[in-house]
Amino acid sequence: MTASITAIRRAEIPAQGLQLDLCWDAALLAQLPEDSCRDIEPPLHVQLRFRPEGGRIIMDGTCRAQCRIACVRCLERFEYPLTRSFRYVFQLPGMHKAAGNVQLGAEDIEAVVLDGEQIDLLAPVLEQVCLGLPAYPHCSSGCRGLCPQCGANLNTGACACTSATGPRSPFAVLGTLKKRHEQA
Repeated sequence: MTASITAIRRAEIPAQGLQLDLCWDAALLAQLPEDSCRDIEPPLHVQLRFRPEGGRIIMDGTCRAQCRIACVRCLERFEYPLTRSFRYVFQLPGMHKAAGNVQLGAEDIEAVVLDGEQIDLLAPVLEQVCLGLPAYPHCSSGCRGLCPQCGANLNTGACACTSATGPRSPFAVLGTLKKRHEQA
């Protein structure tokens, strides 16, 4: 379903659980801060399953999107398909263990304390989109990057400075120092 649901009230989650299939369109994503979704090509598909368990609410989800990200070698933007599964555990304030020396378990580390009656859906989903993007994206494994001299994209062909003078290295000056030392 195409929906602009970005939050859900705890009271709306029945005891047997709740499943939401959302499709966040360009209009909704345009309302967000630019940094949070600049790489996402709408729509962003989100599937969420809520399950109450004790005083906690467990949210299992999957997000799918087509992203346009920049290659770290050639700086060209390319399509990157993103699919990410995640889990959040929401608990009410005051449910944490007593103060003092407390050993945290895995369930304590993944818990998010609710600060009201609503569960924000945007923040955890956008967090997972950001975590799902590669830290050093490459448009292809054979990307040749940019010429260090003139900045030309070497994937589109050789640049003029490489063909005229050969490949230039910032360490080329060391070769001349070695020749001077040998001649002395």
